Formats: sequence, structure tokens, C-alpha cells
Amino acid sequence: MSPTKSTGGTKKNQSKTTKVPALKKAAQKPSPKPKKKPRATRKTGTKQPDKKKNPGTFHEVKKTVLGIAILLAVCLTTAMLVDIFLKAGRPVAPETQTDKKKAPVAPPQAPAPTPPEDNSLPTPKKDRSAIEPKLITKAEGLKEKQHPPDKSTITKTQVHKKGSAIVYEVYDDVTPTPPKKVVPPKRNDFVPQIAIIIDDIGYDKELTMDLLNIDKNITFAILPFSPAGTQLAHSLSAKGAELMLHLPMEPTQYPKVNPGPGALLSEMSPDELLSQLHKDIHAIPGTVGVNNHMGSRLTADSNKMNQIFTVLKQNNLFFIDSRTSAESKAEQCARMFQLKFSHRDVFLDNFQNVEYISGQIKKLIKEAKENGSAIGIGHPHQATLDALKRELPKTRGKVRLVPVSRLVEVPSG
Repeated sequence: MSPTKSTGGTKKNQSKTTKVPALKKAAQKPSPKPKKKPRATRKTGTKQPDKKKNPGTFHEVKKTVLGIAILLAVCLTTAMLVDIFLKAGRPVAPETQTDKKKAPVAPPQAPAPTPPEDNSLPTPKKDRSAIEPKLITKAEGLKEKQHPPDKSTITKTQVHKKGSAIVYEVYDDVTPTPPKKVVPPKRNDFVPQIAIIIDDIGYDKELTMDLLNIDKNITFAILPFSPAGTQLAHSLSAKGAELMLHLPMEPTQYPKVNPGPGALLSEMSPDELLSQLHKDIHAIPGTVGVNNHMGSRLTADSNKMNQIFTVLKQNNLFFIDSRTSAESKAEQCARMFQLKFSHRDVFLDNFQNVEYISGQIKKLIKEAKENGSAIGIGHPHQATLDALKRELPKTRGKVRLVPVSRLVEVPSG
């Protein structure tokens, strides 16, 4: 059929045949118009461009708001952290202070502070584990509970001093086992020796001379710049008594407790300290040695003691440590300077009661028998005078009372 149509066809048939392939081509090719319509709408339309522009503006606003929110969050977080650190830092100081209070405190080099002066003293305890320094006022009649003194024991010497009381440090048994002195080999004729130093001389002339009349071998330690110190130095020397400088030195409770005129203080420069020491030595003529008045703080300072011992060595003076501090460096400094030295063994009159002082004198004698010698320190009280009058005559043949210069030597070791 098809060959006949193609050969015998007319122009119409030819046009039909030409149109059929065109339609087929048109059917095969996709229409480009749907694609062109969106392009035309982009250029000419108004609604579709608004739809695309609106999402872009929204995103920009959203980004801006998000950035502001992040910035605010960072600021708030920073403020909170700063506040937390500030709050955490406030209690640090109190906590450290309380920790320090709760923490066990190591014993200081210096001794415990001396309690304020009190007229009523506790009963002395034997074998005390904790030893406390005491301040004794010579002007007042001090009472001991075991041996209450009679009112008559408050002498005119004490009454005269009520206006300007002399305060001194007492520190009994500052070491559990005090260093033993070298005991000389005992001979058949060997007699233990004791020395008695009377401190704080320079106020009561009459009582001082009464003490000298008991025994001329008693040693007297005179306070520099005391009212009658220079006069008593001449009077005592004229009668053959041995004299010492009772050197005021800083106690642990300074400035609440003042050691008096001529005191050596820890705050002094070396030049100031040496200058004051020279003045103190020259204030008491005829001194052969020095012992400390108070001094619980200064004797524990090895630098200051080295400065003091330099001058004592130059002046050929010995040193007796009154032992007002368990931390005293006096002996080791004396060893370094090869300075003649000794220390107090017994305080005789911590309580101004004749019976108590008599017991302390017996304790001194016992120490001398055990160690070959012993040194006791007393003060110009009427009770001390009465006890010495009663007990010293009993010691004849048992111990020998000698000037303290006989019992000093350069520390060994």
C-alpha cells in the first residue's frame, strides 16, 4: 500500500507526508515553552521575585538576632563567672586565719609571755610539767597559800617601794635537766661551795648593808642609774663585798613590762646597744661581772648576746645567766667567746615568806652537795634577810659561802 501511495500521490499527499514527520518531530521534542515561562516570569513578574527576596531578609534578621543572643549569652556567662570568682575569693582570708588557729602551733623560741603582775600568787607546785614565768613586785607583800605571811613581814623597805615597784622576771626550772657543773674530785677535806647573789640593789641602803653584815661573801648585783646605786657601790666595795652589774635587758612582755633605765633592747642597732652597754658598765664602779635583769627575750637572741659578750670580754667581766628563759643562748655564746660563765641554780625568794625562803636555801645546799657548787639568787626583802640570818649559820661545816666569781669558768664542750 505505501508504494502505491508514494508513487501516485498528488501535491496534497506530498504535503501530508511532509506534515507527518514534522508532527513526529514535534511529538518527540519536548516543548520549550514551559521552561521559558519561568524565565519570563523572573524578568517580568512581580510576585515571584518578592517570594525569593523575603526569605533572604528573614535569614539576615535571624542571623542578626542570633548574633545578639550569642553576645548577650557570652556577656552573661562572663558576668556569672566573675561573680562566682569574687564570691569564692571573699572567704579565703578568714579561712586561712581559722586554719592557722586550728593548726597546732609549734613552741616558739622565745618563752611563753609572762602573765601580768598580780598580788595573789598561786601555790607553788612541785614537778610542774609546764613552767610559767612570773612577775614579782618587790613593793607588795606577796602571799603564798601554803605559807601565808604575817602582816608584820611587810617591812619599811617594801613600803618605801610601793610608789615605784621594781618588777623582775622569775622562771623556775627552765630546763627539765639543767646542765650539770663539773664536780671536782672529792677529797676528805672537800666542802661544797655556794654563792648567793642579791639582785636589784640600788634603792634601800639600810637593808643592803644589813644583808652585807650577815656575810661579807654575799655578792651584790646593782642596777645602773638606780637612785643609790653609785653610793652603795662605793660603800659595799669599801667593806670588801663583790659587786656585779645587774644589766637590764628586754623581756618578752616589753614594752608592757619595762626593764628600767639603761636597758638593752632588741630594736637597738649594734652601735646603740654597745654604747648603752658601756654607759651601764661605767655607771657601777668596781664591778667584776654581769648578770641579766629580766632579759627573757634578749638572752634568746644569739646575735645580741654576741655583741654584749664582745664588750664583756674586752672588759674582763664574767657573765651569770639568771635563766629567765628556757631559750637562753648565753652559755653557747660564752663558749664561743671563751668568756667565764655560770648560771643561776635556785631562786631563793619567789615568795616573800621566811619558811619558803628557808626551804629554798636548803635546796641550794642540796644542789651544791650533788654538783660540787650551786648559785642562788635573792632580792633585798626583809623576809630574805631574816631567812639568811637563820639558815646561813647552820651551813657551817656543810657548805662554804663564797663570792660568785669563784664559781665561774669558761664553758667546756
